[in-house]
Amino acid sequence: MPARSEPRPRATLAMMMMTAASTLIPALAQTPPPIADGKPLTLPATLEAGLFYLHPKLADGRALRLFSDTGGGLLFTETGAKALGVTPDPNASREQPQLVSWPQFQAGAWIPASLRSEHRVPLMQAPPDQVRHLGDGMLGADWFGGRSWQFDYPRGELRLLPANALPRVAARHRVRLGFQKDADGKATTHFPRIPVRIEGETLQLLFDTGASLRLSAQAARELDGGPTVRAGSFITSDVLQRWRERHPRWRVIEKADGDGRVRIIEVPQVQVGGYRVGPVWFAERPDKNFHEFMSQWMDRRVDGAIGGNAFSSLKISVDYPSGMAVFER
Repeated sequence: MPARSEPRPRATLAMMMMTAASTLIPALAQTPPPIADGKPLTLPATLEAGLFYLHPKLADGRALRLFSDTGGGLLFTETGAKALGVTPDPNASREQPQLVSWPQFQAGAWIPASLRSEHRVPLMQAPPDQVRHLGDGMLGADWFGGRSWQFDYPRGELRLLPANALPRVAARHRVRLGFQKDADGKATTHFPRIPVRIEGETLQLLFDTGASLRLSAQAARELDGGPTVRAGSFITSDVLQRWRERHPRWRVIEKADGDGRVRIIEVPQVQVGGYRVGPVWFAERPDKNFHEFMSQWMDRRVDGAIGGNAFSSLKISVDYPSGMAVFER
């Protein structure tokens, strides 16, 4: 979820990419490098302030910068189109976006195309406050869907796993993820729901590796002196208010974002994947953003999202076909 003070633009991008995908024109498939001996393939990625960026190289040696986000959409930005040698179509619209063919990448710095579509990717103009954040594009839920991945936060590595190759761990560190499915049991979207426990209460949240905070300079100093744009987590207003009433000593920073409209709250401890992590800062979001809007694309109602600021000590392997996540520390 890209950084912003209001989540609607990013959620709108995600839904638009899903809508466009159903009408995309197939492009030439790209053969991936072999995953030798069933071993994971480390992708060209960096972890920056808890957020993963992919840097695949084009045939001419130019590297793209693509923001990855399990809770976002799939798109190229105008800067990405320029790198690909594509001229933006002035007649394109959000309803009928211009489609860009998935590029051929060098084998040494390769990333796969979406399994949902060996297809053309919508070209979208990034919101002004997200141009640098999104870079050349976003690799969202449709890109992750159908495959197995490993998010190694301590090492800052993102890996493509062979099929059915999740690590063996104790049962308490295996978590069943929820996905919206049709009557035949086939996933209709690829937005993962994950249960977490906070102060004895189980909350259903979006597993959102791209959840981002955009803090004011003052809020960043109050928090820890770190970067103003960083991985974060989100919670609805009603849950945040409940936390404040039950735990008045939990730290809260008012007007924490660049626009001075968002509160963030420090939750001392969160249980996820059988591990206790924390403290974790959650940014407030209006109830309807998750209860009404995001939840319509998931298998049940969610109260927010949990992101990279909760995962810094964890290696998380996610198998989308089976809906299983494995946590290691």
